[in-house]
Amino acid sequence: MKLVLFIVAISLPGIFLMVINEKKLIKDFLPDEKIPSFWSRLLNHLIMTVPFVILGIFFYSRAGFTNLTFTGINGTSLLLSLVCALIHVAYYYGYFIRNVDKVTIDRVEHSRKLLGILTRLFYGGIVEEVIFRFGLMSFFVWLGNLVIDNQLVSLWSGNLLAAILFALVHLPSIYQMKVKVTKTILIYSNSMNIMVGLVCGWLYWSEGLAASILCHMLFHLVWYFFEKIKKTRRLASRQAKTEA
Repeated sequence: MKLVLFIVAISLPGIFLMVINEKKLIKDFLPDEKIPSFWSRLLNHLIMTVPFVILGIFFYSRAGFTNLTFTGINGTSLLLSLVCALIHVAYYYGYFIRNVDKVTIDRVEHSRKLLGILTRLFYGGIVEEVIFRFGLMSFFVWLGNLVIDNQLVSLWSGNLLAAILFALVHLPSIYQMKVKVTKTILIYSNSMNIMVGLVCGWLYWSEGLAASILCHMLFHLVWYFFEKIKKTRRLASRQAKTEA
């Protein structure tokens, strides 16, 4: 029971931030829809999170995991997390932005701005890891162990399944932005989220939940850093044109 309360407790900041900021998303992207009350949104996120906490508690050790402690943050997990984040940044700015229309880019970046970096860090970094790695991956690996007589195959199968589901649950938010959903958008969203999911899953398996949370947080933090650089350059360019 203490462990359940602890996992729920570390998830609460992200849940509260999402509940507060998703109101802005609904208002901007779905203006014709009635915005649910604060308490309805809070209850919705608790219903989406708590069952996976219980799922993780029940299946974690049964799946063969042993590193639940928050001591798995080390040089290896930090380096792998940074590499994952930088690969995404290179893909986003080097390919995605150049192959998607400006309206879509503006809406995608506006949605991130509305959520804010803290929501992305604490909801994405903690709540999503609790749901998809601690809950779902633990269950899938346990299930794999029942039908596959190979621990390594069970681990990677469970990791891949959790990563695919992680990618798929992000698709509705794309359609809610009311943008033209192209093959480029779908390939980018699914491939990047599966990549991040697989890396987080491997760290969860090898180093523990803290390492997967670190990876997911750095994904958003590095992206935010490059957003700020881009914004600074854009403002400097506008100022230079104005002065000229």
